[in-house]
Amino acid sequence: MSESEIPAKSGFKVVGIGCAAVLLAPVLLLVGVIVTYAIERAIPEDYPDAKPEVTARRITAYSQEAFAVIGLDRTLESNVYDMRAGNQNTLGSDYCYPDGLESIADEPEKGAYRMYHAWMVGKVGKRQGLEALRRVHARLKDTGWRITQFEEDRGIREWIVRAERDGGYHLSVVWEADYQRLRGGTGASCATDPDWTEEDGRYYEPHVGAPPTLISAAAGPWVVGR
Repeated sequence: MSESEIPAKSGFKVVGIGCAAVLLAPVLLLVGVIVTYAIERAIPEDYPDAKPEVTARRITAYSQEAFAVIGLDRTLESNVYDMRAGNQNTLGSDYCYPDGLESIADEPEKGAYRMYHAWMVGKVGKRQGLEALRRVHARLKDTGWRITQFEEDRGIREWIVRAERDGGYHLSVVWEADYQRLRGGTGASCATDPDWTEEDGRYYEPHVGAPPTLISAAAGPWVVGR
């Protein structure tokens, strides 16, 4: 074997190893993705335990606190939903979906839910609407909420106050110029129902009944969490 042949063979060996590495890289990446996906599927999301009825009472109480200070002589009956009149007082919930690779399956987390309460009153002029927002803003600041937004959104002709507090709760009140109405609501972050069982199914919607009647301060006395 001549000295000139040795580098040539060594070069072919290096090229072969490089090609093998290039071919194996996608396979190893796929295996890594599959393993990561399997691990994430096996580990449930770290949502806090919270009974749906307790969450419902808490968020409707927060909504009532905000509604009570808007300064309008209005009462919203339980479960009303009248878009023509612009009135609403409803409870609802959404599914909670996992993050990361596990989201590829597009399946909600078992026993998890995200609850919200929505209310709306129609026939509210600009002066009344902006005064209501100022009242709600002051009330939220005085009761431990962190204000995250308090401004006019010129793009969609809305005036907004948004806030959040410890425990994953968020609240907002919006005056909509185009519809001359005041719209608000409170929501909670995802939680797991400790009483959930496999019989309830993956697509779980907690049943907590109807929300309480909402009463503004001008319409009469109110009790938090009634």
